Amino acid sequence: MKQLVVLVGLPGSGKTSYQREHPEWAVVSRAAIRQSMFRTSFDLAYEETVDRVFHAALVEAVDSPVDVVCVDEPNLTRGERASYVELARIAGRDAVAHVMAEGSPDVAYERMQRNMKRLAFEKPHLRVRTFPRRTFDALAGCYEPVEEDEGFSTIENPVAHTLSVVRPASPSTHAKLEREPLPLFSS
Repeated sequence: MKQLVVLVGLPGSGKTSYQREHPEWAVVSRAAIRQSMFRTSFDLAYEETVDRVFHAALVEAVDSPVDVVCVDEPNLTRGERASYVELARIAGRDAVAHVMAEGSPDVAYERMQRNMKRLAFEKPHLRVRTFPRRTFDALAGCYEPVEEDEGFSTIENPVAHTLSVVRPASPSTHAKLEREPLPLFSS
């Protein structure tokens, strides 16, 4: 059965690293849209457009023949996840939650900060914005654990092993992990 995989976790919890291990997945992510269309990690001026493109791309991906569509977003609340469960149901896909290992918010924040520094170094054409700790803590405060009654066919914790060791990827590894942008996002 075709799936809609919904990644769940704070920034820095391993969601993007995990989805990169599955190059056969069609991945829809606001971060990728921001980077490829607007050359920024975040800019409030573009968020309305980013949301419209994200939703359009998600609908198109779910309607495509690909076996697995992945939503690489924090998806921290039941409300955020409910729309994906409903979309999967309408599209005839299994909704699967992949919940990243819950660990210390301090560890996730530090990992996210390292990821932002690496992004700025590896993609100097991007405007990489800071992510204040208070914003991160507000996100962490919104987290609602995934419950069985949300409608997911499966709830998995796939990356407990990934979070224990954090190593920067070598440039050759990054080259292998990069995907071609969808035609919608080509520059």
